[in-house]
Amino acid sequence: MSRLRRIEQVGRYFFVTTNLIRGSPPLSPPERSLCLDHLRRARAKFGFALFAYVVMPDHVHLLLSTFESALPAIIGGWKSRVAVGIARAPRKPGAIWQARYFDFVLRRASDFSKKLAYIHENPVQAGLVARPEDWTWSSAAFYIDKAAVPIEPDPFDIPVNPNEPLWPFPDRNM
Repeated sequence: MSRLRRIEQVGRYFFVTTNLIRGSPPLSPPERSLCLDHLRRARAKFGFALFAYVVMPDHVHLLLSTFESALPAIIGGWKSRVAVGIARAPRKPGAIWQARYFDFVLRRASDFSKKLAYIHENPVQAGLVARPEDWTWSSAAFYIDKAAVPIEPDPFDIPVNPNEPLWPFPDRNM
């Protein structure tokens, strides 16, 4: 099976999903917190803007923009540090993450808005909480009522025009 090439340019906006490996037990609350602790460290180390996140029991969604490091280095480094941290805790031994992750390049303001809402609604849709802001391992409370969250998102002004590009496209008709 061939693999899709990753976009390794910096200066792009991405929606990323990474899943636990099949058969792995769900992330416990302390493990979810560990994921966020290492995400905070990765943001400082790899230089990326983090706009939204949610750590679910079996997967993680991120909305970010790269500016110093390419996406594969960011996600690979973060997943590796989380795996090492979790391996130190009592858990079923072995890998915890699927080898790959899924990324979606956000091209327009509407992509950003849709993915932001999707990330924050994820715990509600999964039946884990009644309101997005009630999920501890999410940036939702920051956006809904400016409450403290584990990692404060970077500022981003979503353009009013949903068709506005998030970065300059090469000379071509939009």
